Amino acid sequence: MATVSAMLAQRTRHRVRSGTLVLIALLAGIGFVGIGPALFATLMSGNGSGGCGTGPAGSGTSIVLGAPGNGRLVGATEYGGPGDPSSGSTGARGDNLLAHPDTYAELGGLTWQTASAMGGLAYMTPLRVTSGERSAIAYKRDFGFGGGPVAGLPRVIDLWWQFAERLGIPYENGLWSGAIRIQRPPESGAANTLGQAAGADLALAPAPSRACRAAPSGALTLTPGERARLLPGGLAAAPASAPSAVKAIIAAGNQIVGKPYVYGAAHGQPLSEVAPAYDCSSSVEHLLYGGRLLPVDYGAASSELESFGEPGSGRWLTLYASAAHVFMYVAGLRWDTHDAAGPGDGSQGIGWHPLVRSAAGFVARHPAGL
Repeated sequence: MATVSAMLAQRTRHRVRSGTLVLIALLAGIGFVGIGPALFATLMSGNGSGGCGTGPAGSGTSIVLGAPGNGRLVGATEYGGPGDPSSGSTGARGDNLLAHPDTYAELGGLTWQTASAMGGLAYMTPLRVTSGERSAIAYKRDFGFGGGPVAGLPRVIDLWWQFAERLGIPYENGLWSGAIRIQRPPESGAANTLGQAAGADLALAPAPSRACRAAPSGALTLTPGERARLLPGGLAAAPASAPSAVKAIIAAGNQIVGKPYVYGAAHGQPLSEVAPAYDCSSSVEHLLYGGRLLPVDYGAASSELESFGEPGSGRWLTLYASAAHVFMYVAGLRWDTHDAAGPGDGSQGIGWHPLVRSAAGFVARHPAGL
């Protein structure tokens, strides 16, 4: 146990693979990490403003180094890679982190909502991370439960191993930890240093012209006009003119396209997590949560969705629910669990379907404003 305690005191296991890992962490005396009020208030201003923060086009496989930043000094750990195989290579929302090495995880809790050491940042919030004379932009695609102080500083962030390597951070047997600086990228349009006083205008909300990102494909493809388009491989391109909530819904759908159908699957887990399988209601609810139209702990059966939102069809989204099934149309593409409209209706599994199916016996509902 002494060896385990030493390892866990040195670094953070960001992904909770089983209850055993949680128990080991507790036995090792690791607590969740708090953070100063100024930094918490500064970063919290970006939370809850929507489910989809974004980075510039092309970010992902390319980590572009820049001049050192002047942000807040915090404690950081490295995760993933040969020294930390238990972390795997998939982010909490399904992103392939090997394809997106410009990734960080916010620490502090066991779920996306409770990992709030930096205020509970939105998915894909960008931060400029500085180590020594190098810096680069990273995006939040993960979370972790944290640990004790690092170099006398609150431990608030995990850096994906490829990103840490690009910054030239020393890596010793998977146990690297140390101090870095984090700040808002200047392209966000306001003062960017995270260490400013609480209450300053430091919202981390993305510029509205940027597109949502979706896993596993990385960037969400946009298409002209007001109608979504089915892409080869079963993913959907979002209309460029659609509201941000609609783009986020399509991005969330792209995360789980092709997942197997299992009756009752994915109920009982947070909607922010990607499940191995889904049924009709849990898959629809995952998408609606992506657009921040449902709370993260929502898990109702299809019959309860008969009272979702407002009656009738919406401009961008219409949900059809009954006691036995639920499906919906998002910008003209149907989200469904099977090929219900016959030949040419796309894949037979969970995902996007191009044809219109019968709505007999279903109640039409739509979210207000969409």
